[in-house]
Amino acid sequence: MSQWAHLPKELLDMISKCLDSRVDLVFFRAVCTSWRYSASSPSFDQEIPRLILKLPSPIHADAILMQTAICRMELISKYPNSSSSFSKSWLVKVGESKYGKLQLLNPLTNYKIKYSPISVNFLDFKFVQLNKAFLLQQSRRFLVFGIIKVVPFPISANCSNMDGFGILAIYHEGILGYWKYGDKEWTLLDHKNFQYDDIIVYREQFYVIDRRGTVYWIDSSLKVIQYSPPLYGCGGQKNLVESRGDLYVVDRYLDGERRTWKVYENVMDYSDNRFRVRKLRKQSRPRAVDLRVYKLDEELATWVDVKSLDDQIFVLGADCSFSISRTEFNGGKGNCIYFVDGDDHAGRGLSASSIHVFQLEDRSIGKLDVMPEFSDIFWPPNMFDSSIQNNPGLDL
Repeated sequence: MSQWAHLPKELLDMISKCLDSRVDLVFFRAVCTSWRYSASSPSFDQEIPRLILKLPSPIHADAILMQTAICRMELISKYPNSSSSFSKSWLVKVGESKYGKLQLLNPLTNYKIKYSPISVNFLDFKFVQLNKAFLLQQSRRFLVFGIIKVVPFPISANCSNMDGFGILAIYHEGILGYWKYGDKEWTLLDHKNFQYDDIIVYREQFYVIDRRGTVYWIDSSLKVIQYSPPLYGCGGQKNLVESRGDLYVVDRYLDGERRTWKVYENVMDYSDNRFRVRKLRKQSRPRAVDLRVYKLDEELATWVDVKSLDDQIFVLGADCSFSISRTEFNGGKGNCIYFVDGDDHAGRGLSASSIHVFQLEDRSIGKLDVMPEFSDIFWPPNMFDSSIQNNPGLDL
């Protein structure tokens, strides 16, 4: 660490100027004292100009591509009267407000965490980025209707350089499409299959999975190439997860049929050249009654039924699915899957019954708000934990 702390100021200045976001810049300045003083603190007084993506039909939206960081938030401190140190860590998502100020978000639902039992100072915390997540957002924080999953394409694409910038998306309940900045229409990548469920960046490449459980690789020319045999799992919704370098599928068995895009088409309104969605008739989304996990054996080109995740935890978020190790976090239990279910996450945060936990050991599903032994990995921490108590507030 001392070697990194003594890098030439000129080199640190060059590195800081290559950072894409204020989130990365704040993380850079939090490494150590020398790095902190090598880069000026970002200003939060003026609103950041956002690049508006004018998405054409059939999405019809002026949107902003928002990037957030999935992080392990570590508190490292000293006991007041002891030389021994303690370390605590929690799972959190970090994003930016329109003024560039950092915000702590729920890693599954994306809701802003409005209360913290301690004041968050980046000199006292270390943020280790575990993954990135992307979503398309309209004004007033509304998500773009009809988009299931979105990632920038290619991987190096970012909104600061629009030369070759594009997005890969699953929309309208299963259509796989690509849109390049400035295009007047979307490019449909598969004219036969309209049942795609998820996108993942795995080994610096793009992969998608359809409802049959077939994984496809998307090459640099946007060609969709079959990568795995069909899973033929009977579940109704599939998520891709990378864990310890391997590719997994979580197959959700639902208690009913998923909505098709025709259900939404019946309530769409394009009057006055504006896209609206009239109130859906009372029909809740189906809920998960069981989950199955499969690992792709790439050498044998087959799926392996997984009975245990050991100390691993799968997190199926609204915009990103990923895995973590229980041993790297404060409390919690391994061999489980966190996910949002049905319409539970609408209008609710972490403290409500929006997040569910599936335990592979006994194949049970429970709500996180009544399972405190599973909630310890999330920020904010237990308000009664005396070892981390300080003044309430969120100072980023």
